Order: sequence, then C-alpha cells, then structure tokens
Amino acid sequence: MTVSAASENYFESGERVGDYTIDRELVSEESGVVYQATHLVLPRQAHVKVMGGAFSRPLAVQLLREACLLEALQHPGIPRVYECGVLPDRKPWVAFQRIDGLSLQASLGDGPMPVADLVAVLRDVADILTHTHSRGVVHTKLSADTIVRTPERQLAVYLRGWSGARTVESTQALDIRDDVYALGVVAFRALTGCLHTPSVSATEWCPSAPTELTALIDVMLDANPRVRPTSEEVRERARWLSTTISESIEPFEIGKPRWTPPNGIDPDTHESVPATSSTFSIRIARSPTK
Repeated sequence: MTVSAASENYFESGERVGDYTIDRELVSEESGVVYQATHLVLPRQAHVKVMGGAFSRPLAVQLLREACLLEALQHPGIPRVYECGVLPDRKPWVAFQRIDGLSLQASLGDGPMPVADLVAVLRDVADILTHTHSRGVVHTKLSADTIVRTPERQLAVYLRGWSGARTVESTQALDIRDDVYALGVVAFRALTGCLHTPSVSATEWCPSAPTELTALIDVMLDANPRVRPTSEEVRERARWLSTTISESIEPFEIGKPRWTPPNGIDPDTHESVPATSSTFSIRIARSPTK
C-alpha cells in the first residue's frame, strides 16, 4: 500500500488505499471522506471511505460500525461492503459498492414527477425501509438527494445517506416512523413540485390527483407519529396503487391549496412571493408505540 506524507488527511488521484487506486474525492461526511476508486485487479469501481483528519477512536469505531451494519443489512437497494482495512496511522477505510444513477433531487429539477413513477418510488423505497426497520435500524437522513434511480429503474439509497452508525446501546430514542415522514416529504415534493409545509396537504394542493395517493401522502406526513403508517404498510399500499391506479392515470392539474400565505408559496423556499410567481445517521430504533 502506498500512502504519501502529503496525503495524511486526504488522498490525491493516483494514490492507493488497500487494493484501490483513488480517482477523485466525492464528499466529506462526519465519519470520513468518500472517494471514487478503482480496484487494481478486478474490473470494478467502488466508493472508498477513509476516516478523515487525525486519528479519533470514536470516529474509527463509528466508521467500522457503519460498515458492519450495511454488511448485515444485505438489500439490493443498500450499498454492499466489499472490504475494509486499516492504514499505517490506524485510520480505518472501507470500500463500498458504487451505485450509479440519478438522484431524485436531480430528477425533480424538471418539475413534478409522473404519478406512476412516484408510486414506484414509494413502493421501492418503502421496501428498503421495511427491510431496515425489521432489523431495528432507522435512517434519519432520507431525502430526495440520498435516493437514486439506477439505469435499470430500480431505487436505492446512496452511500452518503448511511453515515453515522449507532449501536443498540444508543440512548437517543427514535421512532421508525420518522423515516415514513421523511419519505412523505419526498413524495409531496415529487407530486407537487413544491416543498412541504405542515399547513398544506397533498389532497388540497392536487385535488385532481388520485385520492388514494394523496391520502397516503397526507397520513405519512401526520404530525403524530402514531397516526403514520409503518413502512410495510406504505409499501403494500403503493403496490396496490401500482397495479390498480398507475396504469390508468390521467394527467392532472396542480392546483392551489385552500390556504396559502397571502402572496403564494415559492416552490423552492416556501417563502412568500408575489402572486404572479408560479436530501444517515443510522441509529437503532425502538418499535413504534401502537
């Protein structure tokens, strides 16, 4: 393994980490810096995360726990762990599966998503959440920026959405329905083209959209976690919608809700505008209270 003195904290293109050659830096996270890298022998690229900065035992443990957690989850919509190691300065690194595709955030830049596509997003992402929730894991950073659609039109969650693993000893109480709310926020944006605010419902904003869909989004966004459905219930409802509604959906108009700020809502900031204006940390969760 080759590690230059200049790259004590960060790696340059061409440097090696284990059996990988660094191509470029992608993003810096709490638990480390993520690079795009190429295997020296195998014909594959990976995302290699290295603990950044000076050695820190808590961060080192956090990164390795994240790797162990993702390895244990084993779902097609979650990055696989290829291998891991430790650098001479004791900082750990992990090579994760690279998932190619377009984030929903980028897709939503073109406006509201077709209803059939939105139903597929709800179905497939809820399936990922059902898998993780059944193992006591909650993804608290789910957003349109962390969800990616692959070239095969499958849904997955980017590596950067799974940072910050916590063990079952975590003292912070979380509800798995927090993820359901986050998915509801994504669905509201995909349906309306606007950010969600508690005062506006999907049913009011899109009265001509399928009522079964808008009702599902609204209950996912309920302020009371006990009222929200589980991720499994969302998945099953979306499966039903995909077979009974999405094939015969007619185009619909996005209307105004029954109440808006006096001058309307900006679709990006949700701040008042003139009337003429038209994206883990992961923690072990408790089961929701019935």
